[in-house]
Amino acid sequence: MRTEPLKIPTLAGPVVLDIKNDLTGRHGVTVGSTEVIGSRRGHYNLPTTDGGSVAARIRTGVFDPYPTITIADEKYRTGPAIPFTLQLLMVLPFGLIALGSLIGGAIACPALLVNRVIVRTDMPTALKALLMLAVTAVAVMLWAVVVRVIL
Repeated sequence: MRTEPLKIPTLAGPVVLDIKNDLTGRHGVTVGSTEVIGSRRGHYNLPTTDGGSVAARIRTGVFDPYPTITIADEKYRTGPAIPFTLQLLMVLPFGLIALGSLIGGAIACPALLVNRVIVRTDMPTALKALLMLAVTAVAVMLWAVVVRVIL
């Protein structure tokens, strides 16, 4: 998934993130037409208009599927704000960890990743909510079947 171009003052062009792996947080970063290579996980030196570079950190949180770019303690969102109800629905599969620890976690993690993809789509909020509830319901049913087979 590629983010919309984000204009940040002093940078040599708009920033575009290509989210390569949601699980590991690896991102491809382009400033203007220049692809930027990270020095270590989440840390990048972004080119500025004066020919220099500025240190930036790119992070993604559990409750927010859109990465945030931090430059000199200033944070820039790369996507729209997620309503609180969608944030809760997105992480709802993690309730399986309380029910089934390791088995619940093994089923909850893929469900969470699917919900993160759903949140980023351009669908209406109500449809996103219904789809995330369906993903959670499927995860709970799968957990129940696995537990039933094991026990």
